[in-house]
Formats: sequence, C-alpha cells, structure tokens
Amino acid sequence: MRRRVALDIEPAVNSTVVMMTVLALAIDRGLADFRDVLSLGLGPLVATSAAHLFATSLKAVHADQALPSGRRLRALTWQAAQYLLPGIVPLVVVAVVAATGFAGVQGPVESAHITVDLGWVALVVLGGVGGWRALCRWWGALLGAVGAFGVGLVVVLLRILLEGGFAS
Repeated sequence: MRRRVALDIEPAVNSTVVMMTVLALAIDRGLADFRDVLSLGLGPLVATSAAHLFATSLKAVHADQALPSGRRLRALTWQAAQYLLPGIVPLVVVAVVAATGFAGVQGPVESAHITVDLGWVALVVLGGVGGWRALCRWWGALLGAVGAFGVGLVVVLLRILLEGGFAS
C-alpha cells in the first residue's frame, strides 16, 4: 500500500510571500520582458528550496551523527521541493499573457501584477486550510484566512510605500 504524501502549508506560505515580495519590488523597478518575470518569480523559490534542503540535511547529519539514508534524503528532498510549488503560478500566468498578447507591451508588468494578486488569493486559501487543519473548526479556518490576508496586506503596503503612495 502506498503512503499518502502530505503537503505542508508552511513552505507554500513562505514561498508565496517571497515571490509576491520580489515581484512587487520588481514591478516598482520595472520589468523589461517575460524572462524577468520568470527569473524574479522562480529564482528566489529555487534558492529557498536549495537552502532548505541544505539546512535540513545538515540538521539530519547532526542529529544522527551520520549521513542521511537514501530514504531520509528523499523525504528531505520532497519537503524542500514543496517550496517550488507556488512557482507554477507565474509559469502559467506568463504563458497565458505571452500567448494571448494581453496588455501588449505592458504584458510582463501585467503578468507580475496578476501573479501577485493570485498569490494573495492563494495566501488566504492556504491560511484557511492551515487554520482548519490546526483547529478543525470553521472559526479556525476563518482565523487562518484573516491572518493570511494580513500577511498579504503587508506585501501590498510595501508596494504602496515603494511607489510613494503615502507621500503627498
């Protein structure tokens, strides 16, 4: 019988926030083409995944005083790979925007905007799922969703500050 593979909420939330923050900063600085959107959206996720795999492997070596077994290394690799899952969103958004010609020359910037907006929606959903898993009650899901909305709001406020939105 196959073992069920569980997805963790934490890597998805971490990666989504990192991706949203990097893209929000990139929107303010300017995006030349779709490669910029993909490299800025996916690059930090790959680096985070690799760093997580390295850190958890070191932790396993320290705990066991030996190199991790193949089975343990596969488990650590799966856990680190979960940091890459939110990267699917910019891939799909860029593919659709580039293929349809949506927004013309502003396509790369629009695809980054769409990715950040979808990231915020994903955060709220992840917060709701995490709250439900933690408390198994509807109010737990609501509390998790509201908390995740607040985290997304921090990214949006960062973007407003970068654009000089509060300056008069």
